[in-house]
Amino acid sequence: MKRPVLGVDVGGTRAKFVVLGDRDQVLQTGDAASDSTSAAATLHAVAAALDPVLWGLEDAAGTRDMGLGGVGLACAGIVDPHRGWLGRSPNLPGWENSDLFAAVGGVFGNVDRTVLNDVNSALYGEFRRGAGQGCRDLIMIALGTGVGGGVILQDSLLIGAHCGAGEIGHMVLDPDGPVCPCGNRGCLEAYAGSVALLKSARRAAGEGTGPLADLVRDQGEDLTPRDLADLANGGDGASRELFAAAGRKLGQAVGNLVNVLDPQRVIIGGGVAGAGELILGPCREVAPTIILAEEARDVDIVPASLGTGAAAIGAALMAGRQESTP
Repeated sequence: MKRPVLGVDVGGTRAKFVVLGDRDQVLQTGDAASDSTSAAATLHAVAAALDPVLWGLEDAAGTRDMGLGGVGLACAGIVDPHRGWLGRSPNLPGWENSDLFAAVGGVFGNVDRTVLNDVNSALYGEFRRGAGQGCRDLIMIALGTGVGGGVILQDSLLIGAHCGAGEIGHMVLDPDGPVCPCGNRGCLEAYAGSVALLKSARRAAGEGTGPLADLVRDQGEDLTPRDLADLANGGDGASRELFAAAGRKLGQAVGNLVNVLDPQRVIIGGGVAGAGELILGPCREVAPTIILAEEARDVDIVPASLGTGAAAIGAALMAGRQESTP
């Protein structure tokens, strides 16, 4: 019988985790405080939240590995899954240029270890358990604070020669466009990430009047994409156009990606994607106008289905795959 495996998705403030059992059934879920300056402190916090008794492993309680067969760790940044090395990671500055295999081993002992970029991990979760099931060739675009991406070709994650494949958010759509946090102009992230969307909302509201201006003024720094989506779904034209403009740029990016990679399906996830058809509808309208192959113009463009737990699930499933390998 395969031993339980742990998947951890580390964000800037919280680390979500899931423990999967012999047939990938969920044994425990939860979260713990993350420390953006220390991988060890974060992993110790996760370990403290685990309870092997819930997994049916009473004898493992109090042991270093807790009876785990493997640990999968997902985090934002440039991750080398072969060496277990994290390079650049703006959300986790104290983790940059560090050995994640060693960090996991330091807390959980000599268990199998897997490390992944967080969007690659979420994509793998969707591939195995979510919106990507039944496909061998997939693209995922995650519209969060920024914009991330991942690619699966012929059932395998595309990592790239320098572990930088899938940085879809930094595809340049207009070299004269708005400045992206990366320093370039006109990246997808500069149009479709939540920071960009909120910036567009504040610019559109200006000193004017109307529902959008009232919302921006009332919410101030607490304004969220969900607030804008609620207003748009209530019929406000200005807020609907904010999502439509982002969706058109997203469709431009999807069309370019389909021309290069020819996937069976494109999955759109992240908080901004919670707006649903407000952003997906315009995306689906624009993408086929860019796609060259007629047969590919009806490519599935679908929302992610696993929610905020996708990356933790993907990390656990990847760790489980390694645990089951002889």
